[in-house]
Amino acid sequence: MTPAAVTTDLLHQLVAGSHAEGTPRLGVAAVIEHDDRVLLIAHPGDDFDCSYEPPTDLVLPGETLLDALARTVTVTTGLDLHDVTGYLGHHDHPGTDGQVVRVFHLAVTVTDPHQVCRSCHVGHWWADPDHLPDPSPPAPPPTRAPLARHRIEHSPLAAPLRAYARGIYTLEAAVELLIAHRTWLHRNDFHDRFIHTTTTTTSSSSGHPATAQIDWPAAITALDTGEMPCSSGEGRILRLAASLADGILVDLCTSLNGLDAASHALIVRAIRHSGGNRRPPASRP
Repeated sequence: MTPAAVTTDLLHQLVAGSHAEGTPRLGVAAVIEHDDRVLLIAHPGDDFDCSYEPPTDLVLPGETLLDALARTVTVTTGLDLHDVTGYLGHHDHPGTDGQVVRVFHLAVTVTDPHQVCRSCHVGHWWADPDHLPDPSPPAPPPTRAPLARHRIEHSPLAAPLRAYARGIYTLEAAVELLIAHRTWLHRNDFHDRFIHTTTTTTSSSSGHPATAQIDWPAAITALDTGEMPCSSGEGRILRLAASLADGILVDLCTSLNGLDAASHALIVRAIRHSGGNRRPPASRP
């Protein structure tokens, strides 16, 4: 969709119109595009599940929409706002106290998009817009957001990878680690280059490959040579999975340091699975 031009009059109309409608609590969402991808930030949920949405925050007292937008981009992603390129719409949702918050979505550019991939503190996903909910076209006033919070589903490659790994505990553990982490299998530069699929008559009729395997050494080589920019946390997960699957050496001290609790839980679960232990340990007296 084509964003509406951001002008002083438009920004004033958005704020004044919201107040006139009885919606004084406002927020902003930064829609950061790069290489035909949109940046979504992870929000941990229950059972190590994550939802993803654009960098979003409330407009603080005394801030303009643009002030809040620049702060949100910097604080949430560590990136620096370069330009505001358009207005995409808004959506209303209940805040934590039950009051309605109106969030304005603004398209922006940043000075160094790949900087977010070098931070282990920012869980993120460069999403293909085709995988996101269809946006509503902008209309004065727009009534819904082009990008609502979006939950990443399991990759279509999950079942074929599991089929190939079945019965080999260490390979199963590596595959489950990548599936649960929900990053690498959603990256085109990863699955197009390093996941090789096989099909059968039955599988081709269903539209999904029968089995899929990962070229672990090639993936780690690409990681080492900087061909796949990612956060340090994402790189550590891939290295640990490759070590489980293919015996590729990994420094546990470096790999485990700095990961969040959810990632540690996924790794512990993978290690237990690699030894054939799929149940939680018995409680001790």
